[in-house]
Amino acid sequence: MKRFFRYLCDCRYVWLWALMSAATFAGVFALYGIPVEAAWYPILLSAVFGLIFLVLGYLRFRRKHIELERLKPGNSPCAEYLPRADSLTEQDYQDLVFREEAANRARKEEWDNARKDMNDYYAVWVHQIKAPIAVMRVMLQQEDTQENRELSSELFRIEQYAEMALHYIRLGDGASDLVIAEYELDDIVRRAVRKYAGQFIRRKIRLIYNGAEERVLTDEKWLSFIIEQLLSNAVKYTPGGGTVTISADDKKRLAVSDTGIGISAEDLPRIFEKGYTGYNGRMDKKSTGIGLYLARTAADRLGHRLLVQSEPGKGSRFIIDLETYPFQGE
Repeated sequence: MKRFFRYLCDCRYVWLWALMSAATFAGVFALYGIPVEAAWYPILLSAVFGLIFLVLGYLRFRRKHIELERLKPGNSPCAEYLPRADSLTEQDYQDLVFREEAANRARKEEWDNARKDMNDYYAVWVHQIKAPIAVMRVMLQQEDTQENRELSSELFRIEQYAEMALHYIRLGDGASDLVIAEYELDDIVRRAVRKYAGQFIRRKIRLIYNGAEERVLTDEKWLSFIIEQLLSNAVKYTPGGGTVTISADDKKRLAVSDTGIGISAEDLPRIFEKGYTGYNGRMDKKSTGIGLYLARTAADRLGHRLLVQSEPGKGSRFIIDLETYPFQGE
C-alpha cells in the first residue's frame, strides 16, 4: 500500500491536470449556457480511461521497483544488470551512474596499483633486511660475551619486527597463500618454542610444555605465527623468574599462560584492536599494538577462535580454539 501511495504522489501533476481539465469543461459549458449535466458524460469517460492508464502505469512502476530491489550488484559494470530506462530522465540518471562508476573504477585501479607497488616494496625490503641480520648474528656468535648476548637478543627482536611487517602485508592481501591440511600440533608448537628458547633463557623464564598429541586442521605457517606472537607477549610481560606454560586439551584448545603482569579489565575488550596498546603498552613504551591484532586476524582467517583471560598481577592466558573452523577435512 505504501508503494501505491508513493506512485500516486509521483503522479500528482497528472491528477492536478485532470482536475483543472474538469474545471475547464464545467466553466466553458457554463459560459455558453450548456447544461452542466452534459459535461458529466465526457468527464466520466475520461475518468474511466484515466483509471485504466493509472492501473497499467502502477503495474509497470511496481514491476520496475521489484526488479531494482532484486538486483545484486557485483563486480560487473552497471550497464550489464540495470534494467532498460523507460524515460529520458531515467536514462539521464543511468548515464550519470555509468560515468561515476567509470571514474570510481579508474580511481580504484590506480589505488590498487599503488598499493601493490608499496606491498611489493615492503616484501622485498623484508627479504633484503634478513641478509644483514644473518651476517650480524654470525659476527655476534664469534665471541660469547654479555654484550654480544644482549645485542643478539635485540637483533632477534629486529628480525621479529621485520617478519611482522611481512605478515601484515600478507594479511592485507587476504592471506591467499593459505595451505589447509592436517598437521601435528606438537611439531608446530615445538618449532615456535625453539625459536624463542634464547629469549626464555636470557630472561630466566621457566617454560612448561608437556607435548600435544592432537592433529589439527589448519595452516601450519599462520598457526606458527599466532603461537609466536603469544610467546613474544609472554616473554615481554613476564618478569624474570616467572613461568610460561603451554598446554593442549582433547578439545583441541591450545593455551599459552604466563605469570606476568596481566591485563587490566578495561583493556581486555580492546587488546585485539589494531594499534591499541593499553596500559601495559604505554608503560612499556615499545609496544606497537600490532602483534595481537595480527594474531586475531590470522585466527579469523583460519576459522579459529582466539580468546584471552587475565587478571592484573597474576598473569594472562591466551587460548586458541582449534576445533572451530568453517570447513571439515574428509
